[in-house]
Amino acid sequence: MSKDKDLEDLLKNIQEGLKKFTIKELNDAIVEFFNKKDDKTQEIYYILEIVSEEFKTNVRQLKKKNVRGDLSDAKQVCYCLLHFKLGLSTRYISEKVFYSNWHSVVHKAICRYKNANISLKPDREFVDVYNKLSEKFINNFTQKNKNLEYGNQGIQ
Repeated sequence: MSKDKDLEDLLKNIQEGLKKFTIKELNDAIVEFFNKKDDKTQEIYYILEIVSEEFKTNVRQLKKKNVRGDLSDAKQVCYCLLHFKLGLSTRYISEKVFYSNWHSVVHKAICRYKNANISLKPDREFVDVYNKLSEKFINNFTQKNKNLEYGNQGIQ
């Protein structure tokens, strides 16, 4: 029943779109939406940069497969930011961002954040670093969006 309603809504929206736009314009708008939705390379690179800056390393070191100590925490923070802030799946993170990682490693990092016990020092530090970098990420992209909005208003 729900699928029928969803399909009905989709067809109704396409019909409304065709009343206002040509087929080519509607198709171009849909393609542009998909491209915007999928292209998160700028955000991914920014997350890698802020994490490597926080842990005093570089992106190349961060992407290495076998790391220990602080770099392991850095990768886990990176996994969590990519998953929670950008909505990337564990498999996408392991296969496309960190080319040679297992997706189960990414999943364990996400579980570490979800099940963190703040009364324990390592978990508290992990969550604090995650929150700090998360706020930095959000502030950066809200500022960029504001700049784009103000720039676009000046053009019109």
